[in-house]
Amino acid sequence: MKKIAVTVILCLCTALFFGCGNSQQSSGSSSESTKKSSSDEFDIDLTKMSSTMVYSTVYSMMMAPDDYVGKTVKVTGNFNEYKDESTGKTYYSVLISDATACCQQGMEFDMGSGYSDYPPENALITVTGTFETYMEGKAKYCQLAKATLKRE
Repeated sequence: MKKIAVTVILCLCTALFFGCGNSQQSSGSSSESTKKSSSDEFDIDLTKMSSTMVYSTVYSMMMAPDDYVGKTVKVTGNFNEYKDESTGKTYYSVLISDATACCQQGMEFDMGSGYSDYPPENALITVTGTFETYMEGKAKYCQLAKATLKRE
């Protein structure tokens, strides 16, 4: 009886492992389908994807940022503001939740130094901009540069 239970568990783990591998592979090919067609305004329009695809794509953007540099991105989520007390610099981001709303991924955006009409914390917004990376100290960060913000 123990042998059968162990075999069943191993089969389930194997199926789960290979199932995850296949979803990652199809996720990669799905990001290929996010490229700009002649009628689209953005290279990556996260507003037209399911919540699972949005979260997966944003995660991919944060893990392999060089693959996305220069792409125009449109994303909807909740506004977030963070002020670094040690430097005095304020960072703005749009928070994207996964399908179950248990996890969030933030994407920083930069509206330029002259912009000051930010919405209240957690307001629903849509941000568009060009995906770029920058160095701060020894760390590499991602942001949507030359961004525009629309309150939903």
